[in-house]
Amino acid sequence: MFRPTTLFRILIFTSIAGVLSTFSSCVDDDDNELDEAIFALNLSPLPEVTYPTDNPISEEKVHLGKLLFWDPIIGGENDVACVTCHHPDHGYSDGIETPIGVNGVGLGPDRVENAGGLSLLSPIDRVGRNSPSIINTAYNGMTSLGAYSPENAIMFWDGRVSSLEMQCQKPPTSRDEMLGDVTTKEEAMDLVIEELSAIPEYVALFDEAFGGGSASVTKENYGKAIASFERTIVSRNSPFDRYLRGTRTALTTQQKEGLILFYGDAECDNCHGGPMLSDFTFHVLGVPDNPVIGMDGGLDTLFLFRTPTLRNASITGPYMHSGVYPTLADAVEFMSSGVSANPMVASGMKDVDFKRRDLSDEDKAALVAFLESLTDDSFDKAPVFSVPSGLPVGGMIQ
Repeated sequence: MFRPTTLFRILIFTSIAGVLSTFSSCVDDDDNELDEAIFALNLSPLPEVTYPTDNPISEEKVHLGKLLFWDPIIGGENDVACVTCHHPDHGYSDGIETPIGVNGVGLGPDRVENAGGLSLLSPIDRVGRNSPSIINTAYNGMTSLGAYSPENAIMFWDGRVSSLEMQCQKPPTSRDEMLGDVTTKEEAMDLVIEELSAIPEYVALFDEAFGGGSASVTKENYGKAIASFERTIVSRNSPFDRYLRGTRTALTTQQKEGLILFYGDAECDNCHGGPMLSDFTFHVLGVPDNPVIGMDGGLDTLFLFRTPTLRNASITGPYMHSGVYPTLADAVEFMSSGVSANPMVASGMKDVDFKRRDLSDEDKAALVAFLESLTDDSFDKAPVFSVPSGLPVGGMIQ
């Protein structure tokens, strides 16, 4: 993707300055000027999904993966499913600062921790980091040019695993997220496979998806099935995408102004570039720790956290790894300040791109408006009404 040079940015803003100062004269002329400047940025909408060579898409895998995603049989205590913290009603996230996993009751912001009545060795802590949405995780790792490798796609806030196939095998091994006290994290996935193998309907579904009868119920195929489902949770028709495909009326004038700021003076694209609006690398910003969780050192305890995508941000808050900013306006305010809000992150530790931006209130409102234009809620939101285990669908979310 083209990245405007400093000179190019100056030329763009010089040409637009007169437009913005005479806004009342002719809105259509202003939009034409903005459209021309945006066209010069050579931005690209999201492409079609690329699938791993060893996990091509199939209806059978997707169907199996969706059932597994909604079935609390995956949780060690059989009370938490993947969908508990990644629910379509909350943009495939959960709408709260940090997730409530095992022994929680309720859905999203209404969920109550340690209310499930389980007999546990000790109360369950909150999960340590904000729950990322799975929408468009099919594209994780995409470069500014739109290229990516699904086999090596970066996952989690600290990037500790690659690929959706590997990512979905980690939460069942976490005591707070899904495991509880039934076994050790080292044996957790073996227990999941043992329980799935004891359910004839699952054995049949695995066989249909992968072949091999009961021998097809494996950790690897479990990962491939859930990953296949997650790669169908894609949104590529936001106002931003429609605008880039040629529908000039898809964005409002304010959203176009926000887009120009995003790729111009605000320089948000330094980290949030490319079709996914993320560089999928790690940066030190000095985001405050969540007071419930305490200090989180991120990758290698250097306070490094992965750049999140901004797609669908308006429906996937609260924001940052600690979930401490409730609204997009709060996040924009922090990012434009350039000031660490974490006492453990000194000024000299900050990323070079995290610096003060002299933005007016109108500028910040335009940036929020642009971020809102990145939302497309046409992804699959259809619930599952029963699961092969016979357990309550989604776990204790009612």
